Amino acid sequence: MAAIAKDQKLRSILKNVYMCKHLTKTLRFNSSFENGGKSIDKLVVANRGEIACRVMNTARKLGIRTVAVFSDVDRNAKHVKMADEAYHIGPAPARDSYLSMDKIIDVAKRSNAQAIHPGYGFLSERPEFAELCLQQNVIFVGPPSSAIRDMGIKSTSKKIMSDAGVPIIEGYHGEDQSDERLRSEAERIGYPVMLKAVRGGGGKGMRTVWKAEEFDEALESARRESMKSFNDDNMLVEKFVESPR
Repeated sequence: MAAIAKDQKLRSILKNVYMCKHLTKTLRFNSSFENGGKSIDKLVVANRGEIACRVMNTARKLGIRTVAVFSDVDRNAKHVKMADEAYHIGPAPARDSYLSMDKIIDVAKRSNAQAIHPGYGFLSERPEFAELCLQQNVIFVGPPSSAIRDMGIKSTSKKIMSDAGVPIIEGYHGEDQSDERLRSEAERIGYPVMLKAVRGGGGKGMRTVWKAEEFDEALESARRESMKSFNDDNMLVEKFVESPR
């Protein structure tokens, strides 16, 4: 047990060291290249839970003050207590709080923070948010919007890879998102198929459909989860690979 505890402590230390180095490099890159060398002494952490706490802990080591955001259900959360300042941004549903770009920008303005760290999930994969930060003269701690758009939106990244001649799994990732078109593409590809949310990750908005009779229910469920998690319900359809090896 002692060895396990020691190993867990070591991994925790290494994670904090990695995050500290990553955050330092990212802040330097964004402040030097996209914001004319603008200095950062206050950072909005646009996330919650463990990831928000880790970002805040690293920012503190760098001498940067932190600003938390919270919904109704997170009022007494650990990340709220850790931050130097905290702002309420709305009700529990993420689309009305953590996914609200205007509310996050407003917090940055009200708190006089120079930068926003999105953590992961939520707004971290929204190129529109990175662009909005730039427009509002707020540093977005992360990759440029072009990289997020190219790699964070599955349909776009698949097109880029396909155009470059990189083999991809057979599927449909077009703009026509009608139920009829997605259903017909599933029939063309052949069951079983995988429905995937175009945005986001973490397995959310994904459903395996084994036969045609299950398609409509799976599509409705995947779209509902995708909208709740990413504020977007666009889908792509892929052939489900049962035995990848």
